[in-house]
Parts: sequence; structure tokens; C-alpha cells
Amino acid sequence: MDQCPVIFGTWNHLPDGSPATLFEDSYQVCWRPFLSSLYRFPEISAALHYSGTVLTWLQANHPEFIMLLEEMSNRKQIELIGGAFFAPLLPMIPSSDRVGQLEYLTTFIRKHFGRRPRGAWTQEYAWEPSLPSTYQTCGLDFTFLSHEIFEAIDEDPGHPVVAEDQGKTITVFPVFGLEPSPQGQRGLHDTITRLRSRHGKAALLTVMFPGGIARGLWEASGLESPDLLFETAFAAIQKDGGTYETTTPGRWLKTARELGRAYFPSSGSRLLSERSAPVPRPGAKEAGFLPYSPRRLLLRYPESAALYSKMHYVRILVSQLRGDKSRRKSAQEELWKGQCGDAYWHSDSGGLLSLPVRASAYASLIEAEKTTRHKGSFVPGIIRTDLDFDGEKEIVFQGVEYNAYLSMREAALGEFDSLRSFTNYVNALEGGDSRRRLLCFLDQVGPKGAFGPDGAGTHPCNYALVEGGRPSMTASFAGALAGRASQGARTFSVEKTFSFRRENLGVQYCVTSQTEEAADLRFCTDLNLAVGLEPSDVEIIHGDRRVLGSPESPETAEFGPVSSFTIVNARAGERLEFRSDRPFHVRVLQLHLGARIHDREERLFQGTRLTLGWDLEAGLGREPAFSLTMELAKN
Repeated sequence: MDQCPVIFGTWNHLPDGSPATLFEDSYQVCWRPFLSSLYRFPEISAALHYSGTVLTWLQANHPEFIMLLEEMSNRKQIELIGGAFFAPLLPMIPSSDRVGQLEYLTTFIRKHFGRRPRGAWTQEYAWEPSLPSTYQTCGLDFTFLSHEIFEAIDEDPGHPVVAEDQGKTITVFPVFGLEPSPQGQRGLHDTITRLRSRHGKAALLTVMFPGGIARGLWEASGLESPDLLFETAFAAIQKDGGTYETTTPGRWLKTARELGRAYFPSSGSRLLSERSAPVPRPGAKEAGFLPYSPRRLLLRYPESAALYSKMHYVRILVSQLRGDKSRRKSAQEELWKGQCGDAYWHSDSGGLLSLPVRASAYASLIEAEKTTRHKGSFVPGIIRTDLDFDGEKEIVFQGVEYNAYLSMREAALGEFDSLRSFTNYVNALEGGDSRRRLLCFLDQVGPKGAFGPDGAGTHPCNYALVEGGRPSMTASFAGALAGRASQGARTFSVEKTFSFRRENLGVQYCVTSQTEEAADLRFCTDLNLAVGLEPSDVEIIHGDRRVLGSPESPETAEFGPVSSFTIVNARAGERLEFRSDRPFHVRVLQLHLGARIHDREERLFQGTRLTLGWDLEAGLGREPAFSLTMELAKN
């Protein structure tokens, strides 16, 4: 009887920013049980991919696992699959960084396991037609795409094909995941059996699944340990050795006959394509799998576009670094860390919705940017550049202690980077599908003594930059802000000036009523700050009173009038101090969002909203002016 060839294995990745407990739990429940059980079945072959982040953690925390991988690789039981080191979505990063990250993981595998990988894992199957030439440039012969992408272009998902770009080719294996069942997902042996009956013995079946789902499989199985789960699966596969034979991609290619050729469109995994697709219209019928370019994430999610813009801006700075090779290498590696794909989309594990993952990506990019600066020759200043690729230039202040990016329409702070702690403090989200990022210094008007929605009818102000006639380290804006004052609906003219100093940022307001009748109002500005990574990291103090930071602290609070207060980032060991020349009131709200993570509903901390309100009287020649200073200091 002819044996059906089967390739199976796992791909394993956790992003920087994931808690150490998650790495250890994944090791004990997922990675170790799979590999140690497979070791006891030397006749069974497997293909395994570990991202550079995972391999680095394993090397530091469980070197015995690295030794086991080396032994199993030497006896050719497993084939280690390469890829881009920090698991980026390849279409989202420049071609030079694609090559650099692919070579970085290739070098790691060759150094620690004695041979170069022949194949590469494509994270989330994020594909662009130019990738074959990138892979071939790096000496890689094959990669993997989802069987759904094959089916979408009418290719047989039971046979690998050759993809070509500019005369350079690479073999692409169609990949099946574990089969669904009413209870969740079927096991490995059950999946192979079902696929074989469906596709026939002539097909090559490639079954790859994320190693992290082992916990769910084990819990659903009722078995006493994950080790027993995999031992049972491998024993069943060995028993069926007469009907199908496990192999590895490299071994199969040595005996492969002539392969067909295919051209794949820009696409990704089912979930990545769904998240990249336009927002469905109300009442629209649910479509089947449609491949969408991962770049469309930038159109749908402003928070993804903001990080993407930062990454490309830093990439330009790194590419201009000359002379010191050590500094350039360090900056390059931090840039690559900041390209981790999880931080750019709302993945099944949270990804962009996870504040620690976003914060880690920003930290790497900020550190890379700081590394590009030559001590003694760097001069703080304001530059105008099109950061978000919308055709209009934004204002960027590059300082010694901090960077600040201004969003022009709202005259608001879109990024505030501490160059001491490598923290972007403007990094809070309001919701997974929100079209508006949470910025700082978002202004509104309400009745005197009222905060927020109770102020009724406030509207965002569309500011315009006031060109010329200003000091060099300032940026001034003017706009009209509509809202409901104590006497009813009013429109106010607002002048707003940002002043950039070494350790603090100043904002000065001048508010004028557009009618002669006097109006009592509360002028408010929202500061949406990602201070710390969880609520326990945040302390708010005014005078000798701690508003947040104690076990009994509520998620909301109000205090005032005050002339100053401090918010402490206990994790980073620094604080933001706020001072005004006019008394103001403060409302505090801890920000969370609900997200579905691995089929579980979770509540994720996003940051802290501080609404600052000044009670004013405007009209009849009154033009109340006041200022606010935000200072970054070491705690």
C-alpha cells in the first residue's frame, strides 16, 4: 500500500512585552510536553518553528530545551523552520528589514543547531507577491500559506506549488490547521485521518498549528497531563504508519516531482484578512474567506497606523546613521523589535489591544531613535514632516528629555516619548474598532461646574496652525469650539499655543466668546495617558493626598480646585507633574476595553483619562487666558 506523506508540526511565538509568567506557562504546558513526547517517538518526524523571541527566552531560561532541539535536529527527526526573527507582518516592513530579520534568525539557528534552515515561516501567512524574491535572496527554498489562500485562487490545497517574483522562485506548502469540532478543535491524529479521507492518498498533507493551543486541547481532552495528550496522539500516528508516513518539508522536496506554478495575491490568515477588511455595512451578508492585504490594517485602525508611522520614521533615522557600527547594529536590532507583528493588529491573542505589547514596540522604537543621536552634536528643535502619509506635514519636537508629536486638526498631542524610560505616554485605546485614537489635550466646553457628557453637546474643535510670528520653540493654533455653556449653546474662539522646553511642555489657552453676552463655562481638556502597564502602576497625588495608588482606590475620582497634581509611573520610576496658573478641577477615569482573547472575554487595562476643567467667564471683552505645564521628572 502506498503511504500518504504527511508533514506536521507547530509554530511558536510570543511577542516582547508578554509577561514572564506567560512564557513559563507556555513552556510547561505547550512547548515542553510536545517536544519531550515527540522525542520518545523517533520514527515520527516534525517541522518546528520558534520565533527569535521564543528562542532567546528558551536559551536564557531553559537551555535543556535548546539541547533537546539540537539532538533531535542532529538525528534528523525534526526540521527547524526559520523566518523573520521578531515575527513581523512582512508586508508591513521595508524589504531591507525583511532580509535583515530573516538572516538574523537564520544565523541564530545555524549558530546553535549547526545547519541553516531551508524554509521560513510566514507569520499569519501575511503575503505579498514580492516575497519569493525576498526569501530566495536569503537562501530560503520554501514557506507556508494557508490552504484557504490556495482555495481562494482555485489551487489544489493538497499539492505544493512554486511562487515566482522577478525570476526568483520559492516552494509554497498549503497548510491545514487542526479540524474544528463541536467541542472546539480536534486532535492531531483525528485531523490527519479526516484530511486523508477527504483529499486522498495522493495528496501531501501539511498540518501546522500554533503550539499555544495545547492548553485548550489538553483541558478539552480530560487527560491528566498535556504530556499524556501528545503521547496518545503520537502513539496513534505511529500505529497508522502503514497508511501514511510523516516527513519534513526539506526531505519531501528532495524527492518531489515537477511542481505547478501559482501567483498569490496580497493576503493573510483568515483572521488577519477579516481584520484587514473594510468594516461590514449594517445588514450585509457574511462573506466567506476573502484575502485582503495586511496593509489595509492601516486604513481601518488609526492606532495601527500611528505605530506604523513611528516605525518608518525611526527606520529613516537608523538608515542615516553612519560611522559607529556598534551603535548602528544596536539601533537596527531595536528597530526590528519594534516591528513585531503582534503590535500592529488585533490578533486572537490580543496583539495591538494589549497595552504591554504596544508599549514594548514603542519602547524599542524610542530606544532605536535615541541611539541614532550623536552626543554633543544633537540639537533639540521642531521639524515639519508628513508622519502619517496623508499628504500634510505634522509638527514633531525632538528634545533631550522627550519627543512630542502634534496632531494638527485637533491641535492635540499624538505622542509623548520619555527618552529616559522609553515610554510613549500617549498610548491609550478606547475600543477595538474605534476610529479615533485617544490623544492628549482634546478640548471641550460645558456648563460651569460640570464635567464630560454632563456638559452636553460638546464638539471637537478643528484647529488650524497659525503660521509665522511665533517664537522658535512654539506652535500656535486657532479654532472655534462649540458647546453648551451655563447660559445655553455658545461658540468660542480658542487660541492654543504649545511651548517646548527641555523638561516640560507648556500649553497656553485664550478663550473668547463669539457673542457679546457673557457666558459662564467650564473649559475642559482630556489627557489620555498610558502611565504604567496595569492600574497598580499608577499613582495620582495632589498635596499630601493620594487619589489613586492605594488598594481601596476607585476607578473614578474627582478632586479640586487645585493648582497642581502629579501622576506617578511606578513601573518606570518617573512622574508627570501638572501645574496651572489658574485653579482647575480634575476628573480621573481608568480606561479599560473588552476583548475576546483565545475565545475568552477579557477586560484589558488601557490607561488613565484625566479631564482637567477651568471655570471661566467669557464675553463683554473678557478673554480669559490660562496655561498648563506638563513636566517629566524622575521619581
